Amino acid sequence: MRNRSIKNRSYAVRKGAPSGWMISLLVHAAAFVLAGMLVVFNVVQKEEKKFVPPAPVDRPKMKLKKPKVKVKKSAKPKSTTRIVTQVQKADMPDIRLPEMSGMGDGFGEGDIGGFDFMPDLTEITAMGSTVSLGNDLAGTYYDTKRGRNGGLIAASTDTYKYMANLFVRKGWDQRVFSRIFRAPQKLYTQAIVIPETMSTMAPLAFADEDGVGALWYVHYKGQLVHKEDITFRFWGSANEFMFVRVDGEIVLGCCWNDDRRGEIVGNLWESDDLRSDKWYWGRGSVQIGDWIHLEAGRPLDIEIFLGDNGGSAGFVLAVEEEGAEYERSGQGAPILPVFKTARLARDYLDAVYAEQPEGEVCFTNGPVFNDF
Repeated sequence: MRNRSIKNRSYAVRKGAPSGWMISLLVHAAAFVLAGMLVVFNVVQKEEKKFVPPAPVDRPKMKLKKPKVKVKKSAKPKSTTRIVTQVQKADMPDIRLPEMSGMGDGFGEGDIGGFDFMPDLTEITAMGSTVSLGNDLAGTYYDTKRGRNGGLIAASTDTYKYMANLFVRKGWDQRVFSRIFRAPQKLYTQAIVIPETMSTMAPLAFADEDGVGALWYVHYKGQLVHKEDITFRFWGSANEFMFVRVDGEIVLGCCWNDDRRGEIVGNLWESDDLRSDKWYWGRGSVQIGDWIHLEAGRPLDIEIFLGDNGGSAGFVLAVEEEGAEYERSGQGAPILPVFKTARLARDYLDAVYAEQPEGEVCFTNGPVFNDF
């Protein structure tokens, strides 16, 4: 009996071992499941992050100024008080200028509101301006009293007359003046009308502050052209002398009196018109030049050489067109239009018109020698 009991008890222990192991396994499994649920719950239930904008940045504010743009009003030109004929201001384009017949042949009829389409020619003189309009005569000033570097040299009236004559005889070769002073500043003009005034006007016009108004020359060069065929000749007077050369040929020679004509002009040129020396413009007797035929649009070289020995000086160059009729002055001479390569600016007219004797020449009509 005892052995059977012991046997049965041993069996009971062995038989119960698997049950305990299973219970332990289940307990651990439950623990893992619980732990996993907690992890998953925490992950799923993790609070979503909310976007919080950054604090605003305090940026310095710049005070911007509205740009100011200056607009040049070109619709209304500058009024001038220097012109001899006063112009009353009026609303554009009803501005009326003094009647100047023939001026439309210059730059054409294209005026702006009744005003010339011209640049502002500051510092304009009777001998020219520092501004070129394109079809100008470019003038170079020479002083026989000074050397190339500007220093004083021995000079005399005889030397001055001899050098002028030599320059013309040598084919207007500027190398004749290589040893005397030449002003660095050129002047540009559209006409040769220099009213009788003191000879000092030449160095002053060419900004030669150290120059003295005596024994000087000015040599102008340019182009002679016309938009139509034209036959004409120059008339001129000079105090003291003036030559005009076209296409390499002298067509006019003027001098103050017969004595000076022999010394400077000499046998270089002589007028074929018997009326030469009959009339006077300023202090110089009028000389009548040779006829010139100019074909339409064909330019020819033109040179004008003039000078003075001191005291007073004056020069006038005008044009007689073949077949044209002109009014007569008190002397009985024809009132000819001045030679011009462009419409004469009012500043130029202001510089010469008031000083030029009335009734000798006309500034506004007649041919304009350009092909614009």
